[in-house]
Amino acid sequence: MHETGLVRATVAALVDATAGRPMRTVVLEVGPGVDVGSAAAAWQTAAAGTCLEATKVKWLHAADRLRCFACGLDYNGEPLDLCPSCDGTGLVITRAPELAAVDWTT
Repeated sequence: MHETGLVRATVAALVDATAGRPMRTVVLEVGPGVDVGSAAAAWQTAAAGTCLEATKVKWLHAADRLRCFACGLDYNGEPLDLCPSCDGTGLVITRAPELAAVDWTT
């Protein structure tokens, strides 16, 4: 379960970024292949005893960026998602981060 390591690193980075001040909310994006349920459970364990213990977490899905082989359109999606313009197949050109803190309030 690689979510545990991702979450521990994110908690440590947020504690450092806020200099240990309590946070009210945090918005986290998870990329393809990351299980939100496992990440949420790992958050509870990793945040226990820190300034993030009472933080309300909002989980969002982060999509990869793909480029269509047929028409060249760049679009967000999963590796097997078809192009919204021509229904062609695409190649991942930018992977979504596995876990990223995108917003927070103290």
